[in-house]
Amino acid sequence: MAHHHKSNKQVEQNPDTGHSRGMPRRPDEEEMDERTREDRDELREEKREEHEERER
Repeated sequence: MAHHHKSNKQVEQNPDTGHSRGMPRRPDEEEMDERTREDRDELREEKREEHEERER
């Protein structure tokens, strides 16, 4: 069976560039709040469009 996991070296941060090869960094609180607002706005718009479609 093939080996499917990356080595620790492959996922650790590269000290020369500062770029991580692992999980993306967690957004800060302000960025998370903004994403939540955008998601809610998109959902409201989708529901409004669905409602308009049903009314036709």
